[in-house]
Order: sequence, then structure tokens, then C-alpha cells
Amino acid sequence: MQIEIAQPKQDHVEQAVVAMLSENAQITGFPYQPQPLVLKVCDEGQVVAGLVGHTNWDWLYIETLAVAAQLRGQGWGRKLVTEAERIAIERQCRGAWVDTFTFQSPEFYERLGYQPFGQLPDYPVGQRRVFLRKLFAQ
Repeated sequence: MQIEIAQPKQDHVEQAVVAMLSENAQITGFPYQPQPLVLKVCDEGQVVAGLVGHTNWDWLYIETLAVAAQLRGQGWGRKLVTEAERIAIERQCRGAWVDTFTFQSPEFYERLGYQPFGQLPDYPVGQRRVFLRKLFAQ
């Protein structure tokens, strides 16, 4: 199994919203031009792990990372994040950020060098949404 770059699919509503954001960004001076970053790991034609994110404004945002239960603990999550960071650096990014939940092991990202920079308590109730970032070496 190996990591592959996948082609993202964007529906017409998402395209319209991004177009409106891009138009507004022309006025503010901060063009919204996210570059999708989608990685997958397949086994016998089935996706068994993947990362969905994008780069924009010199940052990588990791939206979703998932690894099938039978592959957890084998390093695929780390490999996907590392590959996403490599691509982000090629795209001239300064760093990466992610948000996750206390029940989804923010420690995983901390082991990869990410540092917490914010949290939303009781989201969901009794848990926290945690925001982490990692600055790349300049």
C-alpha cells in the first residue's frame, strides 16, 4: 500500500460559495484561493486511509484524517500527515493547523510537533474541540 494524491470533487453549491468568497476577497485584499490537498491509501481498490485538507494563505489546513480500524497503529496517520506537510512546504506554506476533539486524541498531533493554540469547551458537552498548529522550519 502507498499514499496517492486523489482528485477532490466539488459540487456546484461549494463552487458557488467559493466564488463568492473569492469575489469578496478581491475587495479585502486577501484572495481566497484554496488549493485542495487530498491523499488516500488504497488496499485492493478500497480506500483504507485518507487525509482531506487544503492550502491557502501560506498554511495547510487538515480538515479530516481517517485510518481504517484494521490499519491503526501501523503509522499510516503519521505518514499521511507527513506527506501533506511535504506538499504544503512545496507550496510555500509556513505551517499547518488542524482542529480535533479530546475524544479523537489531540496527542497524536502533539507527537508530530503540533502545539495547541485554542479550544472550544463543551463541544460536544463534556469534551473540547482543540485547535493545534505546527510551524515549518523557514
